[in-house]
Amino acid sequence: MTNPFVWFDNLNGKKSQSAQFLQSMFDWETKDLGPMQLVSDSKHGPFAGVSDEMESVCCGWIPYVEVDDLAIETSRARELGAEVVAADMVGPAGTATFLKDPGGAVLAIWKRAEQSQ
Repeated sequence: MTNPFVWFDNLNGKKSQSAQFLQSMFDWETKDLGPMQLVSDSKHGPFAGVSDEMESVCCGWIPYVEVDDLAIETSRARELGAEVVAADMVGPAGTATFLKDPGGAVLAIWKRAEQSQ
């Protein structure tokens, strides 16, 4: 798979309740980081976040696909019929643009932050 999903965010208005549900249901670990709850498991480490920061823009599980050049891929997505919901959202791990595909599903394309040496 050339560009697999690399992260998931659960965006909703009840992050604490959602994180507690995921912890109880699947025995996943959660860690409160302020604006988000980090979700991880003991074998694979962190793989998702639960936040209410963008729930007014999009809601539910949002998969992330890593790309090499965010600007080029955002432009390409538009050409292919996607709607940009939120562009260039900077976080500690990188920058993401949230898209609605032509069918209305939301996903994020993401460029990893440069690592300082």
